[in-house]
Amino acid sequence: MDDCTLVVGVDEKHLRQLERTYPTWIAHKSSLVGMPMIVFYDRDQVKASDINLRHPSLTAVAWPPPELNIAFWGDASSKWTDPQRHKMLAGFVHVPAQHVRTKYWLKLDTDVVATGVPNWIDRYWFADRPAIVSHPWGFTKPADQMIRLDIWSLHCWKQLPELNKYPLLQMIPTSPDSDRLKHPRIISWCAFFETEFTQFCSELAERTCGPCQIPVPSQDGYMWYIAERTNRSIRRAKMKPRGWEQWMTKSNIEKAVSRSLGG
Repeated sequence: MDDCTLVVGVDEKHLRQLERTYPTWIAHKSSLVGMPMIVFYDRDQVKASDINLRHPSLTAVAWPPPELNIAFWGDASSKWTDPQRHKMLAGFVHVPAQHVRTKYWLKLDTDVVATGVPNWIDRYWFADRPAIVSHPWGFTKPADQMIRLDIWSLHCWKQLPELNKYPLLQMIPTSPDSDRLKHPRIISWCAFFETEFTQFCSELAERTCGPCQIPVPSQDGYMWYIAERTNRSIRRAKMKPRGWEQWMTKSNIEKAVSRSLGG
Protein backbone atom coordinates (compact mmCIF):
# COMPACT_ATOMS: atom_id res chain seq x y z
CA MET A 1 0.00 0.00 0.00
CA ASP A 2 1.60 3.25 -1.14
CA ASP A 3 -0.36 5.88 0.80
CA CYS A 4 0.14 4.69 4.37
CA THR A 5 2.27 5.51 7.43
CA LEU A 6 3.29 3.01 10.11
CA VAL A 7 2.65 4.34 13.65
CA VAL A 8 3.97 2.74 16.85
CA GLY A 9 3.79 4.03 20.43
CA VAL A 10 6.33 3.18 23.13
CA ASP A 11 7.00 3.76 26.77
CA GLU A 12 9.92 1.99 28.46
CA LYS A 13 8.20 -1.43 28.57
CA HIS A 14 6.92 -1.31 25.01
CA LEU A 15 10.22 -0.08 23.59
CA ARG A 16 11.83 -3.27 24.93
CA GLN A 17 9.05 -5.30 23.25
CA LEU A 18 9.50 -3.43 19.98
CA GLU A 19 13.22 -4.16 19.94
CA ARG A 20 12.34 -7.88 20.00
CA THR A 21 9.47 -7.89 17.51
CA TYR A 22 10.57 -5.25 14.97
CA PRO A 23 13.14 -7.53 13.27
CA THR A 24 10.29 -9.94 12.41
CA TRP A 25 8.32 -7.11 10.81
CA ILE A 26 11.21 -6.18 8.55
CA ALA A 27 12.07 -9.81 7.77
CA HIS A 28 8.57 -10.79 6.66
CA LYS A 29 6.71 -7.61 5.68
CA SER A 30 8.78 -5.73 3.11
CA SER A 31 5.90 -3.29 2.55
CA LEU A 32 6.63 -1.72 5.93
CA VAL A 33 10.06 -0.58 4.76
CA GLY A 34 8.42 1.52 2.05
CA MET A 35 6.09 3.29 4.50
CA PRO A 36 7.04 6.38 6.50
CA MET A 37 7.29 5.34 10.16
CA ILE A 38 6.37 7.40 13.22
CA VAL A 39 7.34 6.23 16.70
CA PHE A 40 5.80 8.37 19.44
CA TYR A 41 7.47 7.92 22.79
CA ASP A 42 6.52 8.65 26.38
CA ARG A 43 8.82 11.57 27.09
CA ASP A 44 8.79 10.75 30.82
CA GLN A 45 10.31 7.29 30.22
CA VAL A 46 12.08 7.28 26.85
CA LYS A 47 14.46 9.56 24.93
CA ALA A 48 14.51 9.91 21.15
CA SER A 49 18.06 8.55 21.15
CA ASP A 50 16.78 5.30 22.71
CA ILE A 51 14.88 4.46 19.51
CA ASN A 52 17.34 2.56 17.33
CA LEU A 53 15.44 0.90 14.50
CA ARG A 54 16.64 0.21 10.97
CA HIS A 55 14.06 2.09 8.94
CA PRO A 56 14.75 4.47 6.03
CA SER A 57 12.09 7.03 6.99
CA LEU A 58 11.59 7.16 10.75
CA THR A 59 10.33 10.12 12.77
CA ALA A 60 10.40 10.08 16.58
CA VAL A 61 7.71 12.22 18.23
CA ALA A 62 7.70 13.14 21.93
CA TRP A 63 4.40 12.41 23.65
CA PRO A 64 2.70 14.35 25.07
CA PRO A 65 4.13 17.44 23.35
CA PRO A 66 6.90 18.92 25.55
CA GLU A 67 5.36 22.40 25.51
CA LEU A 68 2.22 21.10 27.25
CA ASN A 69 1.94 20.23 30.94
CA ILE A 70 -0.54 17.36 30.62
CA ALA A 71 -1.88 15.07 33.36
CA PHE A 72 -3.86 11.99 32.32
CA TRP A 73 -6.80 11.05 34.51
CA GLY A 74 -7.34 7.51 35.74
CA ASP A 75 -6.85 5.01 38.53
CA ALA A 76 -3.67 2.92 38.50
CA SER A 77 -5.31 0.16 40.57
CA SER A 78 -7.09 -1.16 37.45
CA LYS A 79 -5.68 -2.06 34.04
CA TRP A 80 -8.64 -0.45 32.30
CA THR A 81 -8.32 2.91 34.08
CA ASP A 82 -4.52 3.16 34.44
CA PRO A 83 -3.36 6.73 33.59
CA GLN A 84 -0.38 5.27 31.72
CA ARG A 85 -2.75 3.29 29.51
CA HIS A 86 -4.78 6.45 28.91
CA LYS A 87 -1.63 8.38 28.00
CA MET A 88 -0.34 5.90 25.45
CA LEU A 89 -3.70 5.06 23.84
CA ALA A 90 -4.57 8.75 23.53
CA GLY A 91 -1.34 9.09 21.58
CA PHE A 92 -2.75 6.78 18.91
CA VAL A 93 -5.56 9.29 18.33
CA HIS A 94 -3.73 12.60 18.48
CA VAL A 95 -0.24 11.86 17.13
CA PRO A 96 -1.45 10.45 13.77
CA ALA A 97 -3.96 13.30 13.50
CA GLN A 98 -1.12 15.81 13.80
CA HIS A 99 1.79 14.09 12.06
CA VAL A 100 0.57 11.60 9.43
CA ARG A 101 0.57 12.96 5.86
CA THR A 102 -0.73 9.87 4.07
CA LYS A 103 -4.35 8.81 3.46
CA TYR A 104 -4.14 5.93 5.96
CA TRP A 105 -1.94 4.93 8.85
CA LEU A 106 -1.20 1.45 10.20
CA LYS A 107 -1.18 0.77 13.94
CA LEU A 108 0.95 -2.13 15.05
CA ASP A 109 1.27 -3.06 18.71
CA THR A 110 4.71 -3.91 20.02
CA ASP A 111 3.66 -7.41 21.11
CA VAL A 112 2.82 -8.39 17.51
CA VAL A 113 5.12 -10.80 15.69
CA ALA A 114 5.27 -11.13 11.90
CA THR A 115 5.55 -14.45 10.11
CA GLY A 116 5.21 -15.31 6.39
CA VAL A 117 2.78 -13.84 3.83
CA PRO A 118 4.82 -10.89 2.50
CA ASN A 119 2.00 -9.64 0.25
CA TRP A 120 -0.43 -9.34 3.12
CA ILE A 121 -2.33 -6.11 2.33
CA ASP A 122 -5.50 -6.61 0.28
CA ARG A 123 -6.43 -3.51 -1.74
CA TYR A 124 -10.06 -4.65 -1.65
CA TRP A 125 -10.14 -3.68 2.02
CA PHE A 126 -9.98 0.00 1.01
CA ALA A 127 -12.42 -0.09 -1.92
CA ASP A 128 -15.15 1.95 -0.18
CA ARG A 129 -12.72 4.17 1.77
CA PRO A 130 -13.42 2.67 5.21
CA ALA A 131 -12.67 4.57 8.38
CA ILE A 132 -11.14 1.42 9.92
CA VAL A 133 -9.70 -1.87 8.63
CA SER A 134 -8.93 -4.16 11.54
CA HIS A 135 -8.97 -7.65 13.00
CA PRO A 136 -12.49 -8.61 14.18
CA TRP A 137 -13.31 -8.89 17.86
CA GLY A 138 -16.39 -9.96 19.80
CA PHE A 139 -16.58 -7.82 22.93
CA THR A 140 -15.65 -4.59 24.70
CA LYS A 141 -14.09 -4.40 28.16
CA PRO A 142 -15.02 -2.87 30.52
CA ALA A 143 -18.68 -3.58 29.89
CA ASP A 144 -19.86 0.01 30.35
CA GLN A 145 -17.45 1.64 27.90
CA MET A 146 -19.96 2.19 25.09
CA ILE A 147 -22.64 3.58 27.36
CA ARG A 148 -20.02 5.89 28.88
CA LEU A 149 -19.33 7.21 25.40
CA ASP A 150 -23.05 7.83 24.91
CA ILE A 151 -23.07 9.72 28.21
CA TRP A 152 -20.02 11.74 27.12
CA SER A 153 -21.74 12.78 23.90
CA LEU A 154 -24.91 13.76 25.79
CA HIS A 155 -22.97 15.70 28.40
CA CYS A 156 -21.10 17.59 25.66
CA TRP A 157 -23.98 17.77 23.18
CA LYS A 158 -23.56 21.49 22.45
CA GLN A 159 -19.91 20.89 21.49
CA LEU A 160 -20.63 17.84 19.31
CA PRO A 161 -23.17 18.85 16.65
CA GLU A 162 -21.44 16.64 14.02
CA LEU A 163 -21.88 13.59 16.25
CA ASN A 164 -25.21 14.26 17.89
CA LYS A 165 -27.13 14.43 14.64
CA TYR A 166 -26.78 10.63 14.73
CA PRO A 167 -28.65 8.38 17.21
CA LEU A 168 -26.95 7.14 20.37
CA LEU A 169 -25.74 3.54 20.22
CA GLN A 170 -27.38 2.69 23.58
CA MET A 171 -25.27 -0.45 24.00
CA ILE A 172 -26.15 -1.31 27.59
CA PRO A 173 -24.72 -4.54 29.12
CA THR A 174 -27.38 -7.20 29.49
CA SER A 175 -26.08 -8.20 32.91
CA PRO A 176 -24.83 -5.82 35.62
CA ASP A 177 -22.33 -8.50 36.70
CA SER A 178 -20.75 -8.98 33.27
CA ASP A 179 -17.16 -7.79 32.77
CA ARG A 180 -17.70 -7.32 29.01
CA LEU A 181 -20.19 -6.16 26.43
CA LYS A 182 -20.59 -8.75 23.68
CA HIS A 183 -20.93 -7.24 20.20
CA PRO A 184 -19.13 -7.34 16.85
CA ARG A 185 -16.33 -4.77 16.89
CA ILE A 186 -12.60 -4.62 16.17
CA ILE A 187 -9.31 -5.00 18.02
CA SER A 188 -6.46 -2.83 16.84
CA TRP A 189 -3.20 -4.67 17.38
CA CYS A 190 -2.92 -4.62 13.59
CA ALA A 191 -5.24 -2.01 12.09
CA PHE A 192 -5.50 0.67 9.44
CA PHE A 193 -7.21 4.00 10.15
CA GLU A 194 -8.13 6.68 7.67
CA THR A 195 -6.18 9.83 8.55
CA GLU A 196 -9.04 12.24 7.87
CA PHE A 197 -11.31 10.20 10.14
CA THR A 198 -8.57 10.17 12.80
CA GLN A 199 -8.35 13.95 12.63
CA PHE A 200 -12.11 14.11 13.17
CA CYS A 201 -11.84 11.87 16.25
CA SER A 202 -8.93 13.92 17.59
CA GLU A 203 -10.82 17.18 17.14
CA LEU A 204 -13.93 15.91 18.96
CA ALA A 205 -11.85 14.60 21.87
CA GLU A 206 -9.78 17.75 22.27
CA ARG A 207 -12.85 19.97 21.99
CA THR A 208 -14.61 18.18 24.84
CA CYS A 209 -11.86 16.63 27.00
CA GLY A 210 -8.91 18.97 26.52
CA PRO A 211 -5.52 18.64 24.78
CA CYS A 212 -4.16 15.11 24.36
CA GLN A 213 -7.14 13.46 26.10
CA ILE A 214 -9.76 10.96 24.93
CA PRO A 215 -13.21 10.34 26.50
CA VAL A 216 -12.40 6.76 27.57
CA PRO A 217 -8.94 5.19 27.92
CA SER A 218 -9.32 3.06 24.78
CA GLN A 219 -8.21 4.21 21.34
CA ASP A 220 -9.93 1.51 19.33
CA GLY A 221 -13.04 1.59 21.53
CA TYR A 222 -13.38 5.34 21.07
CA MET A 223 -12.66 5.33 17.33
CA TRP A 224 -14.92 2.32 16.71
CA TYR A 225 -17.71 4.15 18.54
CA ILE A 226 -17.31 7.27 16.40
CA ALA A 227 -17.21 5.25 13.16
CA GLU A 228 -20.23 3.14 14.14
CA ARG A 229 -22.19 6.13 15.39
CA THR A 230 -21.58 8.18 12.20
CA ASN A 231 -22.23 5.27 9.80
CA ARG A 232 -18.66 5.13 8.53
CA SER A 233 -17.53 1.90 6.89
CA ILE A 234 -15.63 -0.52 9.15
CA ARG A 235 -13.94 -3.45 7.44
CA ARG A 236 -13.12 -6.48 9.58
CA ALA A 237 -10.18 -8.43 8.15
CA LYS A 238 -8.57 -11.37 9.92
CA MET A 239 -4.90 -10.55 10.35
CA LYS A 240 -3.69 -13.90 11.67
CA PRO A 241 -3.97 -15.63 8.25
CA ARG A 242 -2.06 -12.64 6.86
CA GLY A 243 0.98 -13.53 8.93
CA TRP A 244 0.52 -11.61 12.18
CA GLU A 245 0.47 -13.03 15.70
CA GLN A 246 -0.17 -11.22 18.97
CA TRP A 247 1.45 -12.57 22.13
CA MET A 248 0.89 -11.11 25.58
CA THR A 249 3.77 -12.37 27.73
CA LYS A 250 7.51 -11.84 27.46
CA SER A 251 8.25 -15.57 27.19
CA ASN A 252 5.64 -16.13 24.48
CA ILE A 253 6.88 -13.13 22.51
CA GLU A 254 10.44 -14.43 22.66
CA LYS A 255 9.39 -17.91 21.53
CA ALA A 256 7.35 -16.47 18.65
CA VAL A 257 10.22 -14.22 17.57
CA SER A 258 12.59 -17.18 17.62
CA ARG A 259 10.23 -19.24 15.43
CA SER A 260 9.70 -16.33 13.09
CA LEU A 261 13.40 -15.69 12.55
CA GLY A 262 14.35 -19.36 12.47
CA GLY A 263 16.31 -19.21 15.70
